[in-house]
Amino acid sequence: MTIHNAAGRDVGPAHLVLVEQSGAKHDIPQPSTLEAMIEAGHAMDHSGWLLRQVKVVTMHTAVARWKAGELGWRRVA
Repeated sequence: MTIHNAAGRDVGPAHLVLVEQSGAKHDIPQPSTLEAMIEAGHAMDHSGWLLRQVKVVTMHTAVARWKAGELGWRRVA
């Protein structure tokens, strides 16, 4: 899903879930799906995070998911 597509599905609050390499999860409430997608991009670009997965979740459903790999981030859902 691109940010443009996310805007069409932006039905309310979402959560940005950051999963560290250690397995620790950070669930960060966001005001909208669009804002969560933007923040997901920032999290993946931020060099200080040691993340293995980034998810955007709304209404208990993953809207987007990325996994870290040797060649960078790849979209898996």
